[in-house]
Amino acid sequence: MTALLLVHLIGLLVLLGNTDRLRLIAYDYHEVPSEADMVAPPSALVELGYTEDEPADLFTFRRLAEPVLAGAQTDAERVRRLGDLVYSLRDDRTTDLAKPDDQGRSSILSHLRQGANANGCGEIAIVMSALWRSAGGHSRGVQWATSEGRAGHNGVELYSAAYGRWIYYDPNLNGYGVDADGIPLSLAVLRSNVLTKQGVHLIASPSRHDWTPDEFIAALPYYPVESYALNNRVLYRETGHRFGRFARYSSWLSALPGPISRILDNLIGDRDRRMVIDGKIQVAGLLTFTGARIAVFYLLTIVALSAYALGRRRPETL
Repeated sequence: MTALLLVHLIGLLVLLGNTDRLRLIAYDYHEVPSEADMVAPPSALVELGYTEDEPADLFTFRRLAEPVLAGAQTDAERVRRLGDLVYSLRDDRTTDLAKPDDQGRSSILSHLRQGANANGCGEIAIVMSALWRSAGGHSRGVQWATSEGRAGHNGVELYSAAYGRWIYYDPNLNGYGVDADGIPLSLAVLRSNVLTKQGVHLIASPSRHDWTPDEFIAALPYYPVESYALNNRVLYRETGHRFGRFARYSSWLSALPGPISRILDNLIGDRDRRMVIDGKIQVAGLLTFTGARIAVFYLLTIVALSAYALGRRRPETL
C-alpha cells in the first residue's frame, strides 16, 4: 500500500510540478476540432462561450477612437490608424507598467495617457482590443504558445464584417499581413501562408514598431500554437468585476501575489477561458486537456484512498 501511494504521489507531483502544465490543467481551455471553429464569426462562437462588453460601456476608449477613425474608408485603414494611435501613447523613456495583466483596461489607458510605457505586447493588445470594440467591432485576444503550452507572445484579432474575416493585428509589428488582393489575414491563415512559403506581405508602420517584418516572421516558428480568448470582456479586470461571485472582495484578492491572484480569478471567475485546436497543445507531451484532468483526478483518488487505508491500518502487535 505504501508503494502504491508513493508511485501515484510521484506521478501527481510530476504532472503538477510544472507551472505551464498546472496552468493548462487548472485554467479553462476549450478544445475545438478544426480550424473552421477558430475562424468562425463571433456569432458562431457564442455557444462556445464567446463574450464581450457592450460598446457603450467603453466610452473612455470611444472618445479616443472616434476622431482617429473619422474618414477611414476600409477596416484595414482603421486598424492601421488605431495601431499608430496606441503607439503614440507610449513613452519609451519610462518603465513598463507594473502587473499589466492584472490591471483594469481603463487603468492601463490612463497610465499610458500620463506617459507610462507600453513596451509589452500585452498592454498594446489590451488597448487595441478596447478601442476596436468601442467603435462597434468585435475583438478577441490571441496568445502564441509552444506545443507544451508555454505562452510567449500576445496579439489581438479584430473582426471585419466588411471582409467577413478576423484580422490579426500584432502589437510588436504594429501591423498585419495581407493576401494578394490586399485583404488583411487572420493569424491562422497568415501562419499557414508562411509555412507553405506562399507570398506574405506585411503592412506595418515604418517607424512605430518593436519588431521588423523579418523579426515577426522569424518569431512564428518558435510558438507554433495560437489560442484564442473566449472571455473578451475588456472591462472584466476593472475593480469589482473580477473573481465571479466573489467580486465584492476583488480589492483584497487582487492584492495577492500575481500567480495566486490569477489562478483564483480563473477558478472562481472566468478569466482565462480560451479555445485551441484539438491536439495542438499536449500536456506533458502526451495528454490533451481532458486527458490531463482525468489523470489528475485518478492520481488524486488513488493517493487519497491509499493514505486513508494506511491511516486506518492498526499497528501490528508484537
